[in-house]
Amino acid sequence: MPMRAVVRVRWLGLSGLLWFAVAGAQVPGQVHLEERVEYYPIHGQDLRELAVQMQLHGPTHVSTGRQSAGTTLWSISWSHRLEMRDGRCALDSLDIYAAIRTTLPRWDGDRGNGPTVREWRRYLSSLRLHEATHVQHGREAAEATREAMLAVPPQETCALLARALQRAAQGQLRRYTRLTRRYDALTDYGATQGVRFDF
Repeated sequence: MPMRAVVRVRWLGLSGLLWFAVAGAQVPGQVHLEERVEYYPIHGQDLRELAVQMQLHGPTHVSTGRQSAGTTLWSISWSHRLEMRDGRCALDSLDIYAAIRTTLPRWDGDRGNGPTVREWRRYLSSLRLHEATHVQHGREAAEATREAMLAVPPQETCALLARALQRAAQGQLRRYTRLTRRYDALTDYGATQGVRFDF
């Protein structure tokens, strides 16, 4: 009778300011994505007041512990079933779950077409663009994690296979965590993309 083991593991990856598998394709399972955007309210009459509001009420950057204008957090977990076949433990099914949450400011004065409103909209558009790349990193991390796990060959025992799958997954997740941090460094946390006010 085949022996099976089901495991569920979770990994958190953070993006910056803004904070923070192809072999074995016959294995059933898929990548499940859940993406959402949340907003925090800010108030003010001019750009300086809005900047202060974001510093006071924005999400906390996990690396610095300071408030930031926006963040993207992705977390990846997986569940798999292992099965003994012909004296070797093999991957029988694999599902990857990616939860990606972006947090952005929402200004209650975003109406009309005055210079402050126009600059706010430009800023927010740049912030969205910056965070969209962090979202893409989360999606790619999920796909790369699945591919790496599917590429792990059968092992002598299911305990050995479970450890090998864990190492393969963590290798990809560390890779994408480094990538998202490097992206923040290269863009100065979005400043080079327009995530700054022109006072």
